[in-house]
Amino acid sequence: MLHIMFMGQKPIGERCFKQLLKRQNNHYQIAAAVSNIDKTKKWWNGNKIYEQCMSEDIIFIDNTKKNEERIREVIIKENINFIVSVGHGWILSDKILQLVNYHAVNLHLAKLPEYQGNFTYNHAILNGEKEYGVTLHWMTETVDLGDCIFTKTFPVGDDDTAYSLYTRSVDEGAALFGQFLDFISDGRRLPRKPMIGKQRFYSRDSLKGLREIRHSDKPEHVVQKSRAFYFPPFENAYFVIQGKKYFVYPEDTGNGAK
Repeated sequence: MLHIMFMGQKPIGERCFKQLLKRQNNHYQIAAAVSNIDKTKKWWNGNKIYEQCMSEDIIFIDNTKKNEERIREVIIKENINFIVSVGHGWILSDKILQLVNYHAVNLHLAKLPEYQGNFTYNHAILNGEKEYGVTLHWMTETVDLGDCIFTKTFPVGDDDTAYSLYTRSVDEGAALFGQFLDFISDGRRLPRKPMIGKQRFYSRDSLKGLREIRHSDKPEHVVQKSRAFYFPPFENAYFVIQGKKYFVYPEDTGNGAK
C-alpha cells in the first residue's frame, strides 16, 4: 500500500487533494499533508487542505516556513513511502526524496522541459506560444526535470491572457491528476518517459522589468504585454508618464469578459 504525503497549495493543490482524499482505497491512503494554514496573505485566499486535514484527522504540517526536519520525522514515523506534490511552495531537498526512494511525483502546470520554474503562463504569452501544456512527472534532485508520467497540451488562443491560460491549466491539470489516481487506485505501475526538448528555467525574478511598456515597443508588443500580465490580483502591464504608472488591460481578458 502507498502511504502518501501530499504537499501542495493554491486552487490546483486544493482541487487535487480533494480528489486524492475522495478516492482513497486499499491501494493508498493519505498519511500526512503539507500546506498553508494562513489564507489571509495568499492571493487565492484559501486553506482548504488544512481544513480537510483537521476534519479527517490527517497529520498536517504548515508550510509557511521550510521545515524539512518535521517532514523527515513524519515520513519516518508514519512509514510514508510516496510523495505527491501539487503547487507546493518550495523545493524539496534530495534528502527528503531519498527517504521515499524517489517515489515522488509533481504536477507542473506547464510544458516540460521548456517551461521549468515560475510564471510560465506569462512567459508563454510573451514568447508567442501557440500551444501550452501540463505535466505530471517524477521528482529528482533537479527541479522539474524527472521522467514524465503524463502530459497534456492545448492551444493558446489569440485572446488568451496569463489568467485564462492559468485557469485552463488548472482544469487540465486536475484531469491529468485524475489519470494518475486511476493508476494508483488500481495498484498499476506508473509510466516513466524521458523528458525531451529544450530546457529552460524561469526564476522567481524572471518577470522583473518586463511589465513596463516602453516607447520603443511596437503596438503588437503592447497588446502582447497587456495579455501576458493580466492576472488579477497582480499588477498589470503599464507605461510611465511623469513618474506615474498607467495600467493597460487587454480588450478581451480571455475568459469571456471585455
